[in-house]
Amino acid sequence: MLTFIGVGIFAFMYQTNFMEYWHVYIFAAIGGAVGAFELPARMSYYPLLITKDAMPSAVAMNSLTWQGTRVIAPAIAGILIAFFGATPTLLVCCFGFLLMIVFLNMIKVDIPFKNKEGNPFQDIINGLKFIYKNKLFLTLIGFSFFLGFFGWIYMFMMPYMAVQVLNVSSSGTGVLLTAAGCGAVIPTVVFAKSGIKNRRMGISIGSFFAGFAIIGFAFSSYQFQSFSLAMFFVFIIGLSSSIYMLSAISSIQLNVPNEFRGRIMGIYTLTYSIVSLGGLYSGLMGGFIDRLLGIEHIGVPISIGLGGFVVVLGSIFLYLYNKSLKVEA
Repeated sequence: MLTFIGVGIFAFMYQTNFMEYWHVYIFAAIGGAVGAFELPARMSYYPLLITKDAMPSAVAMNSLTWQGTRVIAPAIAGILIAFFGATPTLLVCCFGFLLMIVFLNMIKVDIPFKNKEGNPFQDIINGLKFIYKNKLFLTLIGFSFFLGFFGWIYMFMMPYMAVQVLNVSSSGTGVLLTAAGCGAVIPTVVFAKSGIKNRRMGISIGSFFAGFAIIGFAFSSYQFQSFSLAMFFVFIIGLSSSIYMLSAISSIQLNVPNEFRGRIMGIYTLTYSIVSLGGLYSGLMGGFIDRLLGIEHIGVPISIGLGGFVVVLGSIFLYLYNKSLKVEA
């Protein structure tokens, strides 16, 4: 509902020429704050609609909706803006959110309610204690933070890599991100029916090949400046990362108790925020390396490549030495 209202206000301000740059920043911040509540709630909601046996398939289907729209939605939005303008496109978005509200209210499901007298801060502490005491969740969430910080920084640095390193226009950034989205859709389609059975292997192999592809993307972009080669590596990154995410989320959803599901999924979704911190690290480290070596635009590819190398090492260590994945995942 808040997103529906926010997009409606955004459309009105844009249409009346009242919009300024700082308004966009405010809307982005509010959207991020709303998403911090909405995403964990959604990830905790759909398990209530299915049996436990269907969980791996449900995780894949839920991921498919996100990965699919990640590829298709920008193209549809571009077509609508080209033919009708930005305001009608935003109103179409509002209509989509309105349909979602209607359909959610049509679903009848028994939601376990918690005692309203509980302390939310104590609930957070209890959730963190649960993660610390259960090595499977500590491993999956901790490694997801690790992967987000060192591995997925390529997404935040993609505009820089496209324009400054690959020497393509800003539209090249969209093409590269679309390639990553296309790669990510494939595992969700393949595993939509049965899910990933060997989740330990999916977690390890997915992160391993994602790390190698990140190294390949960083090295080839600077060394050869080949846009098509960069697209190939980004496609592999998206595919491998999707395998990792499907395996990790399935393992969490299958093993977390219902009373902790919302808190655990809320902490897990912080992974997506960790990526922005990784982007900050990559930019600062890239600038330092540029000044140190006296070579322009070499620092960011090195920082991205080093992140991929760290992810490869982490995936090998995770597969060989982590006992919780062998037993519980």
